[in-house]
Amino acid sequence: MTKKQCYSFYHRFSFWEHLTEREKDLLAENTYCLSYRANEAIQSEKSSCLGTIFIRKGILRVYLLSEDGREATLYRLRDNDVCTLSASCMLSSITFDVQIDAETDCDLFLLPAPFFSSFMKQNIYVENFIYKLTTEHFSDVIHALERTFFLTLRQRIIAFLLDESAQENTSVLTITQEHLAKDIGSARESVSRILKQLSSEGSLKVSRKGIELLDKKRLYREL
Repeated sequence: MTKKQCYSFYHRFSFWEHLTEREKDLLAENTYCLSYRANEAIQSEKSSCLGTIFIRKGILRVYLLSEDGREATLYRLRDNDVCTLSASCMLSSITFDVQIDAETDCDLFLLPAPFFSSFMKQNIYVENFIYKLTTEHFSDVIHALERTFFLTLRQRIIAFLLDESAQENTSVLTITQEHLAKDIGSARESVSRILKQLSSEGSLKVSRKGIELLDKKRLYREL
């Protein structure tokens, strides 16, 4: 990755205009290019604190993993998003570990934790940028927890499907029931039962290709 390509990518972020020429060079010199295949683990409980990840292309899934192997998705990150929880060791207020997987093939920029921690301390605009993003991510975490505690399983499934439909701008979701169950932290059998109910009511259609939302208005009325 050339310096010009790094400059071209980073200039879209708010802190860029507040960097000196030397700081821009340091950022480029300490940027590592990473690529992951779909379903590869980027960060797990066995890996060390990576650093700050900038997503050039692809989708990352950030989730919690329980001791008995259940998963609960916190949020997803897409092109030009920044993953700050991959650098939780830099943020003293974060005391829990998250798992990060590549949901699709991904191309990433990584700024290693030791370098970027020092870089943040030297430039308040970079520090503010990271803490603002982290706050936004925590809002997503709280939203995910609210769904878990205050919505029924049926409502959680509906909310997930509607969110995915809006994000992907399609009514046909190429998602398996197992994937859906993992995302909302439930058992596949329970998810399958709810999907059959919704299918019999005419709200959606389940096939080998995925899940098609047939009546979004009806689904929204349940939330």
